[in-house]
Amino acid sequence: MPGTALVTGAASGIGRATAHALAARGYVVAVNHLDRAVEAKQVANDVGGIAYDADVSDVTAVAAMVQAAEADLGPLDVAVACAGFDVDVPLADVTPELWDRSLAVILGGCASVIATVGPRMRARRRGSIVAISSELALLGDEDHVHYVTAKSAILGLVRSVAREYGPDQVRVNAICPGPTDTEMLTERWRAEDYRLGIPLQRFGTPAELARAIVDVAEWTWLTGQVVSPNGGVVIQ
Repeated sequence: MPGTALVTGAASGIGRATAHALAARGYVVAVNHLDRAVEAKQVANDVGGIAYDADVSDVTAVAAMVQAAEADLGPLDVAVACAGFDVDVPLADVTPELWDRSLAVILGGCASVIATVGPRMRARRRGSIVAISSELALLGDEDHVHYVTAKSAILGLVRSVAREYGPDQVRVNAICPGPTDTEMLTERWRAEDYRLGIPLQRFGTPAELARAIVDVAEWTWLTGQVVSPNGGVVIQ
């Protein structure tokens, strides 16, 4: 199974852990970042891959990155769309700029990855794409309407593309991480009463989420699915 993988948003957090997990499974990893060259190059050095600076909201930039990565490393077997950001803002204070940027980076970033790696994988009749959503897409949340809207739309994107790409043996799935101990977990989420309300009473680690992402990427009889490692925050 191991070959070449792309991880967007791989300079830190879950993306960085996923790059390490993929490398541990034998993949050569293209490490995407946006204006975080020092961190991304360190990740690339650690995993034996190459760092690529590209704004995932720009499909032209993503296409150029994918072309460069495949020229440098070989055909992509796995793509993980992990780039994103989050801010706590009540709906009344969400600006048009924040709406647009949330949709462009979170949803558009996944769509850009699919639009660029998908046709290449379909032509080879193999490949796996994993889009990173959030457990909040399953729950909703106050002060996060812009974020939850974009993360929820990823689920519809994944389910639809999985049906379209399935006949060409390209798998497309979504991961909805629960609260994970990264720089994106703000003080609001780190409150003791919230942590104790999680059935497992702790936050996930980036390594735990990365393991789930790589496992989903490699499950050959899995497509169009939503997998949510979240410590019991969401139980379905």
